[in-house]
Amino acid sequence: MGGSLGVSVIMPACEGADTIRETVDSVVAQSFQQWELLVVADDTIDYAPLLPADPRILLLRTGRYRAGPSAARNVGLDHAQQPLVTFLDSDDAWHRDKLSRLAPLAHQYGVALDNVRFCYRHKRASGTYWQDPTEGWHDLDFYGQVSESLWPVYRRDLVGGARFQEPLRFAEEAVFNLSLIARNAGAYLCARSLHEYWIRPNSLSRCAASGDRAEQAYTWVLARLRGGDHLFFPPPAIEQAISIFEKRRDTNRAFVESGLGDFQDFETRQRAHSYGSLEGSARHGLDSPSLAPKEQDPIA
Repeated sequence: MGGSLGVSVIMPACEGADTIRETVDSVVAQSFQQWELLVVADDTIDYAPLLPADPRILLLRTGRYRAGPSAARNVGLDHAQQPLVTFLDSDDAWHRDKLSRLAPLAHQYGVALDNVRFCYRHKRASGTYWQDPTEGWHDLDFYGQVSESLWPVYRRDLVGGARFQEPLRFAEEAVFNLSLIARNAGAYLCARSLHEYWIRPNSLSRCAASGDRAEQAYTWVLARLRGGDHLFFPPPAIEQAISIFEKRRDTNRAFVESGLGDFQDFETRQRAHSYGSLEGSARHGLDSPSLAPKEQDPIA
């Protein structure tokens, strides 16, 4: 299963028995088949009977109970064997072309992601992170506008020794994703929606205490960044990272004060108001010879 485009898919699992088969099936159904799936259990469930029999699927454990998704993802990173790596929660799903579209782009550009579709388990509404975004290379500020998980595909050599911050139980993906995008000086955005990010009303990021969790997490991140712990951000990007997380903290505070119930809708409106458009003014142009794609594939 070698080759330059093989992908290690890391899936933390905790109390995921009801959803994990559907999620894993969306990996098995990929049009791109050069992958390994590392399911990392962070509970006492035996997931083996719930999964298809496929030699590319490896079951691992954190060795602790509810150590957290960061710990599970770090175990997966320590066992990943393929030159590309990505993450998938055990209650989300992929479009069948997720890897076939993003793996070549990640191999070429270092980091590639799609315009994730967020969906709600408790209602039929859904939306995407960006409305009509320009496909191509964008900088850290562009991706810093979105507080939700970005779900990129990375080159594993770019990840290197970077790991998720296990003390964090909120915004840990943002710290990891944005630090790697900063180290890569940007990332390539596929304008299509290839990832369904399912939002549950009682999840850690949506429960009644989520505002307090966000405040604590952003305070922790900002203290580390200002105190010399760069959290894997490159030194030239520290001030930029501080600005991004200050804005996120302020957005969270404004959301809590608003009394509204849907953070995704609130943040989308905030971005539209603050930036004039959901893409903002920080996008790199595609006329740079070193960053522009060699060919612009039509969007299906």
